[in-house]
Formats: sequence, C-alpha cells, structure tokens
Amino acid sequence: MRGFFRMDYARQGGAGGTVVFTDGNVAGWDTGGGFFRGRYDDDGQAVVGELTMDFPNGGTLVNGDAVSKGSAPLRLPFRIDDPARAESIRLETPTGPVAVKLTRVSAL
Repeated sequence: MRGFFRMDYARQGGAGGTVVFTDGNVAGWDTGGGFFRGRYDDDGQAVVGELTMDFPNGGTLVNGDAVSKGSAPLRLPFRIDDPARAESIRLETPTGPVAVKLTRVSAL
C-alpha cells in the first residue's frame, strides 16, 4: 500500500489530517496537533501496523480528550482491512477503537 491520503474522523467540529504510506513506513499529522510515524506490513489482505504519536505543543485526541504539552508519545496499533480500496483505518486508542475515513489523494 503506497499513497498519500486525507484522513477524516467524526468529532465535534470535525477533524482530520494527512497520512503517507510508502515501503512499510507511515507518517502524518492531524488537526488535533499530533504528529505520527510508524511502520506497517501489507500482506495483500490487510495492512497492520503501529504508530507513535507525539503532541509537542499539546493537543486533542480523536476522542476529544486533551493532551498536555510534553506528554509521553502514544503507541497506536492500526489496521486497514481492504488495502486495495483503503477507505478506512481502524486505530486502537487507549479509550477504544476509532474508525478514520481515508481518501486517496495520490499514488506515490
């Protein structure tokens, strides 16, 4: 799975960001102030990986919880069940799973 994607997820006021998948690496940012990077494996049936998410200036998690400046990075496992369509990503957050809509902007 390679590509540059827009992310959208439900939250009061809306939220989103961008993410890039290329050669087993993933990186991006979101409007809640988070930056993330990580690794993934794509076996053609699913994409499975883990992100490390940092909020250097504080911010807001996808569930609406505030993150203080200087907080420890979060480790978030994720899964994309249909990499050929790549329409959503399931993040496993500390407060439960979150579905994030993906829209392919460009292949890489």
